[in-house]
Amino acid sequence: MARPRSGVKARAGFRREAPEDRRRQLAEAALRCIVRHGNAGVSARQIAMEAGVTQGLITHHFGEINELVAHAFDLMANGMLGTVMNAVDHAPADPKARLEAFVENSFSPALFDRDVLGVWVVFWGLILHSPRMSASQKGEYTAYVITVEKLIADYAAAEGVTIENPRLAAIGFTALMDGLWLAWCLNPEAFQPEEGIQIGKNWIKGLKLGAFA
Repeated sequence: MARPRSGVKARAGFRREAPEDRRRQLAEAALRCIVRHGNAGVSARQIAMEAGVTQGLITHHFGEINELVAHAFDLMANGMLGTVMNAVDHAPADPKARLEAFVENSFSPALFDRDVLGVWVVFWGLILHSPRMSASQKGEYTAYVITVEKLIADYAAAEGVTIENPRLAAIGFTALMDGLWLAWCLNPEAFQPEEGIQIGKNWIKGLKLGAFA
């Protein structure tokens, strides 16, 4: 789930780009517009100005604005999960360490950023009315749950813990992480990220106590 501005280039002058590079640049421009303007940032005119291109280029690459916004959602969601999994892949091979690395990096500054919430709120509103956005959200959620389910299953096998339904455990974990993230974004004084990490690690301890047996 990286932050909208992470790796986003400054406004670029026009030059010929490979189609996928241009699509990425337009998606990054869309994210910057949404960070600054919220729902009003979902505008072909504003995004084109931010990217330093014509509106016709957006039509050429995406057809319609909703397709561009959905691509921006995919870019951000994949980047956020990729950021966490990169840390997991650099953790010790022990399944417990990998699962704890997932928790720790879910509370990193790149993800615990109120700008991310602002973008997510816009996306949530569009999901209700855009089949393309709804499909993107379902894909993002499924990928996240599958990733967590694998980490939990590996941990259970290594610790000799019986988990009757790892998928339901992964859904519970996802709800916990999402709830803590949303609570902090709405009120950063509610708790410290370090406390959120401790809550996540306590949840892992609960697996050994048979919470999902």
